[in-house]
Amino acid sequence: MSEKKFRQLRIDPEFKNLIRPLRREEYRQLELNLVREGCREDIVVWNDTIVDGHNRYEICNKLHIPYGVYEREFPNRDAVIAWICSNQLGRRNITEETRKYLIGRQYEAEKKAQKNGNGYNQYRANPNAVPVRGRPIDEESGCRTAARIGKEHHVSGATVQKYAKYSTALDTIAQSAPELVPHILSGTCKISFENIVALAEKDTGELKELGQKIGKNPYAFARYSESRRNIHSDVATKPAGATADQPAIKTMPVYDPDAEVAGLTLTIPSWMSSIDRTKTMARLEAISPAARQNLRTALRELIEKIQEMLSAIEGET
Repeated sequence: MSEKKFRQLRIDPEFKNLIRPLRREEYRQLELNLVREGCREDIVVWNDTIVDGHNRYEICNKLHIPYGVYEREFPNRDAVIAWICSNQLGRRNITEETRKYLIGRQYEAEKKAQKNGNGYNQYRANPNAVPVRGRPIDEESGCRTAARIGKEHHVSGATVQKYAKYSTALDTIAQSAPELVPHILSGTCKISFENIVALAEKDTGELKELGQKIGKNPYAFARYSESRRNIHSDVATKPAGATADQPAIKTMPVYDPDAEVAGLTLTIPSWMSSIDRTKTMARLEAISPAARQNLRTALRELIEKIQEMLSAIEGET
């Protein structure tokens, strides 16, 4: 554990986007844990750029909680991406869709990162190398990488390469409809591998339209096994020559205005329980001045938010 202090670190959007964003209640719980216990895990960085610990860095700076920083060495940027993917795959709270995406990204990143002393890799093959079993060197090396990553994550090498196509397709979709990808990775939109690849081949306008449809309804749901028409769901309006087997979006259920309030209502009892438990078990007279001040600040902010919510509710009635 390194010395705890404050330090100016950089945030790389690509690195951060590989990490599943915390749900509201998870973020709040992390805040409470950091206030109670301090920052126990170092923030991992590469050349002063955060690799792991984005949420801890944000919260600690906001609440003035010192933190440790651990500088990891990586040969290049692709090696960093591969490490982030592998690290995230060790977490339990990721969806199956996110798991497929991270395995695919890890594979592609490791292929790019693995360079020998002469600078050759799968994308710049050594012209003097001898093919193995009749296959090109780059293909053979890629298969070995896939097999190793597959063993690490308990899938076959062929599955790893399939996931690489999945992650590449999602990255293509993200360029035109970035709001669509989180819905897919969270499992809100159930779309098959084949249709993800098909979506990536659509033009920018269609992808943007699909992203807007889903973005307007946070509970949007796509099940292509039931509905595989084009994005407009109207065969009669399709341009000449268009196929009938185009991906489509089917939105269900209808937006429920009570959903967010119901989720908050279910979360509040856990806050009350945590406060009661702390009052009972903690020796409040023995806590440090810093911890006392952090708790006081957090509780006051909570009171303010409660008052804001009560005012909003009363204003609507």
